Amino acid sequence: MSPSTTTPLVGAGEYYSEYYGHNPNFLRRVHASLRGGRSGSRRSCIFLAGDSSLDNKFWFDSWAAATNGYEAVLAPGRMKTDVCYWLNDELVRRGHGGRLFCLNTAVEATSLNTRACGRLTPQDRLIASAIGPDDVLVVSVGGNDIALEPLLFTALNLSLVACCTPQVCIEQCACACPPNLRVDPGCACCGLPGCLVSPCGCPPGLGYLVDLFGNRVQNYIERLLAGRRPARVVVCMIYFLDVHGRGSWADCFLKMVCYDSSPARLQAAIRALFSLATRRVAIPGVEVVPFPLFEALDGSDPRDYVQRVEPSPEGGRKMAAALLDAILDEGGGGCYRRTPAEMQR
Repeated sequence: MSPSTTTPLVGAGEYYSEYYGHNPNFLRRVHASLRGGRSGSRRSCIFLAGDSSLDNKFWFDSWAAATNGYEAVLAPGRMKTDVCYWLNDELVRRGHGGRLFCLNTAVEATSLNTRACGRLTPQDRLIASAIGPDDVLVVSVGGNDIALEPLLFTALNLSLVACCTPQVCIEQCACACPPNLRVDPGCACCGLPGCLVSPCGCPPGLGYLVDLFGNRVQNYIERLLAGRRPARVVVCMIYFLDVHGRGSWADCFLKMVCYDSSPARLQAAIRALFSLATRRVAIPGVEVVPFPLFEALDGSDPRDYVQRVEPSPEGGRKMAAALLDAILDEGGGGCYRRTPAEMQR
């Protein structure tokens, strides 16, 4: 499927050279061009939002022929094989390229703290201004609030869960329902608002993490949408990290949370957070699909990762195939669905 213009608008090298996502000016031009199909019909967009779990292009130098309209937008016509590429490739393979394309508006090395105090990245603001009723939003964020730039109280509460709580307690006794205070000062208060609601969870520390991956993610999505109602919002819980590799920028963090010695415990916590936080994200009037990325990347195959925590091209391919099942409502109904009554809450 070709976009509305056959003139390349953006140099491929420049487009993929940006570390923090893609240049917003390039994104606007690419987005405007990809919206139009060969017949002049308007295509719907799958917007990716969040961090390097979706914006993984920096971590490898693997390229492929551009597809799904990008071949007429980028010069030369090639794309890095990131999550966005694989989603577009999968759309074409399944016969949906004529009506859908994917745009990577996620940003490497960002977090919920980056977006505290009502802030949005320039790429987020593009989503807010461009998303429409036939579009889909895919969000994966929160991992860097733990691994890359944890606040003081985030580190303390994570340690309580990941290092001090028996795995069986996480698997059989986990419960949490922290109220949404809608107060997010970010680094200014070192995570204190989360501590105020942390007692609303068991084992100790879990309430804080449920607030982070549930309430704070929901508040971010609401700011992204700014009252708009897309066709679907897919909210992701982070994948399991590589249990085998060593030599990563995240090795120190993984050792501190006992992942090297007891990966099953942190994996149990991620499962609990999916059930108690991600599944409870609700946007009035919008279908929200909670999606467990850990079912696509389970930590067992080092080929799925770069630096133990970033999706490799192969990992991105697996994620894209699973995500598209959720986006298109394919895959046998394996994903959780809300009823219309729940959607209005």
